[in-house]
Amino acid sequence: MAKKIIKKEDWEEPTPKKKRSGSYSKSKGSAYERQIVNELKALANIENITTSRASNKQLDAQKIDINDESQILPCYFQLKKTKIVPAIKKINQEVGKKDKPLCIIWNSQELKEGNTNMTSGGEYAIISKQFFYELLRRYLDK
Repeated sequence: MAKKIIKKEDWEEPTPKKKRSGSYSKSKGSAYERQIVNELKALANIENITTSRASNKQLDAQKIDINDESQILPCYFQLKKTKIVPAIKKINQEVGKKDKPLCIIWNSQELKEGNTNMTSGGEYAIISKQFFYELLRRYLDK
């Protein structure tokens, strides 16, 4: 009779994956907001851009992540750093201000090799078709 070889994985329970805490997600989101604020300040050459979490709790409660005190930017921003695609329709419905278009900036997260940490799979700006056409018209009129 042939001996059956038992592999280690057959008799050992796999270790469960660690779940990230809510504070981990919050700190990851806060850091991403600060990064985008710094990029927008450099791009627009203005200093009056902050995270709404730090400067305007009312704006933050309305689901708007970037506070543009000078009202120079053409839209509001909602930032997401997630593995799954943001719920675009739901986010648009939840935003408390409607006087400007909304731009959802999504940093797509992917597992690194070894399935332990996440890395960026790319960053995307998600806007309405109407706002896209408005930006395209402005660009073509130059």
